[in-house]
Amino acid sequence: MDGADAADLFSGFTEPLVPFPYLVALILLALPLATFLGFHLGNREYHRRGYGKMPSEQIPGGTSLGAMLALLGLLLGFAFSSALGWREARQSALVEEAAAISTAFLIANLLDDPGRTDLQVRILTYAETRLAASGDIRTKEAWTAFLARTLDAQADIWPATMRAMDAATSDPIRTAVARSVTEMLDAHTRRIAAAAEQIPPPAKLMIFFVSVVAILILGNRSALQGRPLTWRPFVFAGVLSIVMIIIFDLDRTLEGTMQVNPDTLRVTIHEMETSLSIRSE
Repeated sequence: MDGADAADLFSGFTEPLVPFPYLVALILLALPLATFLGFHLGNREYHRRGYGKMPSEQIPGGTSLGAMLALLGLLLGFAFSSALGWREARQSALVEEAAAISTAFLIANLLDDPGRTDLQVRILTYAETRLAASGDIRTKEAWTAFLARTLDAQADIWPATMRAMDAATSDPIRTAVARSVTEMLDAHTRRIAAAAEQIPPPAKLMIFFVSVVAILILGNRSALQGRPLTWRPFVFAGVLSIVMIIIFDLDRTLEGTMQVNPDTLRVTIHEMETSLSIRSE
C-alpha cells in the first residue's frame, strides 16, 4: 500500500465550512442584522397588538429569551472548552513529534556510515513533510495529498534503519536506534489523531443558528416592551460575535490568529540540516 492509498484511510478530517475570513465576516454581519430584524418585527407587532397598554409581565417573549440565552451560554461554554483543549493537544503533539524526530536523528549518530547518513537524510526528509501549510487543510483532497507525502517519506525510514544496523552493530545500539525510530513513528500517529479532533460542522452550525435566534429574540423583546433600539443590543451582538470567532479560531490549526506554533519543528529541521552540512564539508 503506497502513501496515497494509506492516506485515504484517515477519515477523521472534515473540510472547513467556509474559509476563516469569510466566517468572521459572516458572524460580524449576521448578529447585528438579527438584532435589527428582531426589533423591526417586534415593533410592528407592538403597534398591531397594542402591547403599550399591557403590563410588562404580560408581554410575551421573556421566557423564550431566557431559555435561548441559557442554551446559548451552555453551548458556548462547552464549545470553548473543547476547542481550547483540542488546540493545546495539537500543540503538545507537535512539540512531542519534534522532540522524537530530533532524538531519532541524534541516536542515529551511534551507527556507522554509509547507513548513518542515509538514515539521517531520510529522517530529515520525513521531518520536512511534517510542516503543514494552510493550503494543506483547505480541502479533503489537499489533506490526503499532505498525508500521502508524509507516509511515503515515512515508509522509507524503517528499511533504512534495518540497512544501517549491520552485523557489527552491538545489541544496545540496535535497541536504542530501533526504539527512537519507532517512537518517532508513534509520535506521527498521535499528532494525526490530535489534528483530527475539532468541533463537528453540524455543531458549529447549531451554535451559529442558536446565536442568531437568541439575538433576534433579544431585539424582538426590546421592541415589544416599547423600548427604542439603542446601542446596547448591538454591543451584546458584538461581544457574542467575538466569543464565537475566538471559538472557531481555536478550532482552526493553520488559519486565523491562534495557529499552532511550528517553531519547535522548524528549529529541529534547521539543526538537522546544519549537522548534515557540517559533516559533508
